[in-house]
Amino acid sequence: MREFLFLYKGGDPDWAKNRTPEEIQVEMAKWGEWLGKLQANGNLGTGGDPLEYTGKTVASGGVVTDFSLAEVKELVGGYSIIKAETIEQAAEFAKGCPALHDESTVEIRPIMKM
Repeated sequence: MREFLFLYKGGDPDWAKNRTPEEIQVEMAKWGEWLGKLQANGNLGTGGDPLEYTGKTVASGGVVTDFSLAEVKELVGGYSIIKAETIEQAAEFAKGCPALHDESTVEIRPIMKM
């Protein structure tokens, strides 16, 4: 079985501020259910964590810039490591991801073993 990095991209950078505690609890329950199914089937490597929507980019030459909210669709909001036989199987798992709302996406990247 191979490992795949799921990158959760897009979303509302202020989602926690824009929701009630009850709405946050419902959203977290969806994540728990989805990750729980993957774990029960042996397909969860690491559940991962959400990431803050702030950060810096360091380019060649040492140029450092802040993230721009204009690029919110490209911002990575979190990650998980998923185990699957093929990238196609990983994509099937991603279809059930709670992140797929509000034009968010799940980028799937095979992890290369060195």
